[in-house]
Amino acid sequence: MQLSTDIAQKVVDAMARPRWKPADPTLLALLAQRNAEQNRKVVRWGILAAVVSYVAYGLFDWFLFPDVAIRLIIARVAIGFSFLALVEIGARRNAPLPMLHLLAASAIVCGAVGWLLIALGTKYQAALSIFMVFGTVFILGANLFFNFRFWLSVVSSATVAAVFIGAALFALDADLVGRIVMAVYFANSLVLSLYLSWRLSLERYQTFLHALRAQFQEQAAIEKGQKLFEIADTDPLTGLKNRRAITREFPELREEWAKDDHEIGVVLIDVDHFKKFNDRLGHQAGDDCLIRLAHTFSETADANNAIAARYGGEEFVILCKVSSRGHLEEITRQFCRAVDGLQIAHPDRDDKLNIVTISAGATLTRADQSMELRTLLQEADRALYASKFAGRATFTIYDPQATDQDSSSKNLSELLQLAISRQLVSVAYQPICDAVSGKAIGHETLMRLRDFDGSAISPAVFIPVAERTGAIVELGTWLIDQACSDMKQYGLGSVVSANVSVVQLKAPNFWLRVAEILGRHGLAPQRLALEITEGSDIFLEAQAIRNIEQLRNMGVQIWLDDFGTGYAGLASLRRFKFDVVKIDRGFLNECETARGFSLLQDMVRLLRNLGHIVLVEGVETMEQQMVLQHLGVHLVQGFLTGHPVPIEKIRQIMPGLVA
Repeated sequence: MQLSTDIAQKVVDAMARPRWKPADPTLLALLAQRNAEQNRKVVRWGILAAVVSYVAYGLFDWFLFPDVAIRLIIARVAIGFSFLALVEIGARRNAPLPMLHLLAASAIVCGAVGWLLIALGTKYQAALSIFMVFGTVFILGANLFFNFRFWLSVVSSATVAAVFIGAALFALDADLVGRIVMAVYFANSLVLSLYLSWRLSLERYQTFLHALRAQFQEQAAIEKGQKLFEIADTDPLTGLKNRRAITREFPELREEWAKDDHEIGVVLIDVDHFKKFNDRLGHQAGDDCLIRLAHTFSETADANNAIAARYGGEEFVILCKVSSRGHLEEITRQFCRAVDGLQIAHPDRDDKLNIVTISAGATLTRADQSMELRTLLQEADRALYASKFAGRATFTIYDPQATDQDSSSKNLSELLQLAISRQLVSVAYQPICDAVSGKAIGHETLMRLRDFDGSAISPAVFIPVAERTGAIVELGTWLIDQACSDMKQYGLGSVVSANVSVVQLKAPNFWLRVAEILGRHGLAPQRLALEITEGSDIFLEAQAIRNIEQLRNMGVQIWLDDFGTGYAGLASLRRFKFDVVKIDRGFLNECETARGFSLLQDMVRLLRNLGHIVLVEGVETMEQQMVLQHLGVHLVQGFLTGHPVPIEKIRQIMPGLVA
């Protein structure tokens, strides 16, 4: 039953009202409606039991009042079965419950009065004066047996009591004291049973009120939970789905769309020169621009049976069902044209365009391999970067065969060579927290890169190029140096971690470079952790293994990153003793399903049994953190515990670091 606000308020008022005051008629009607079916069964089976008992008592009539026994037995049978038939007919014809109650009450009154009027004619008055005591059965039956409304209990039981009291005082052939005692007994039985009937009715009503209140609270909690769930999955500025929502929904979409032999297209959109737009016109104008773009993206997505979401900042992502690469091109082109059609003025562009445009990168799942959303976003990000290098205001479809040779990679490699000297590279720190207390015990160091115009370049784009060109060696060394410097100067907890590439670990004497950095900053080796990605072929390289062993001998912590995503897996766990193993965020995202939860549980149990400290990435909700606490995970990392931020903000937002 769905509770309205009016009913909920009536419940609150009724529970605050003194019990002796009349009940709310609306709530009484609801109580009768809720218990109607049960009460109908009580009446049908109750009248059957009463009639059987009533007729069976005729055996006592035969022995106690032989002079009127036949008349008494005939009366019992006639009255009992007549009302039994009436109640059964009414029940089968779905007569209203009040009508059935009235028939049952009439049966009690007629049964009692009919028997008494005949019994008073017996010459065995002494036996009658004793047997009349059983008249209380009728009084109790009217008040306690059938769940009558209180007024009906009063009328029926009082009628029976009045007849028996009158008979005891004026018709029974007995001494005066005996008649008075009998009358008082019936009056007392009436009062006591009416009180019990009132209390039972009151308790039923109060129980009903508490049940209604509990139902209302549950309903409110469900609605609040749904609202919070929507808020958690919705971008507050644009009203579109957010990154968390599409990450959670992607596996379901992949299974659903795969049934029709369709692929999933992922389009990553970036608003061109948006920082300049913001700086020139102000953040309010920037927000208004994003809202207009989001509305356009939503309309275009609806027209193509797609899903639009805000990925972060001025980036948007589109998930669409496509049949081919050409279909994906057409959908992406529609989004670009839709934004051009808005004609939003942009007064501070370096090119000749004077309106807001977008650059887009798109990719799609491929039937020959299983594609995760993270992989698709990385591919779309690379295609997006190619669009930016092509002059912006265009789109690029990711080509796995051609991407490595495109001009954007060449331009990016040139930028990477100048990244440190031109201060285009920086670091951000994301807290690593205790899963139970929530306190930060350390931070992960993340590399950030900006283009010459100040726009951010995704790590998914520049890290592969840096590894392929070898620039990652210099950049990675700079990252470790910066992390150790900040750790020493500001304090980042008990440990600071940094990702190292297979290219770095394959370099001779890499461990000596790390040792030199630690010595120069005076930092204890155990306060530095180097994260090795499981998906790399690092454990097949002899030089990499030697570097890892030397680093461990120094005291540097070695962590295994993205556990469960690569092919090294159990082999790496068997060969090396890692200080911390980080489970990839994808397993947490899928733990909402029974299979996903079971898989995550087994992974955590395995790692704990092997003696590893377990860290799970990608924690975004309290529900996820509670699940991880239940599983016995030691450490967590994700947007729930903290976003990656520059060192300047660390001391402001994390004052209680554990050193």
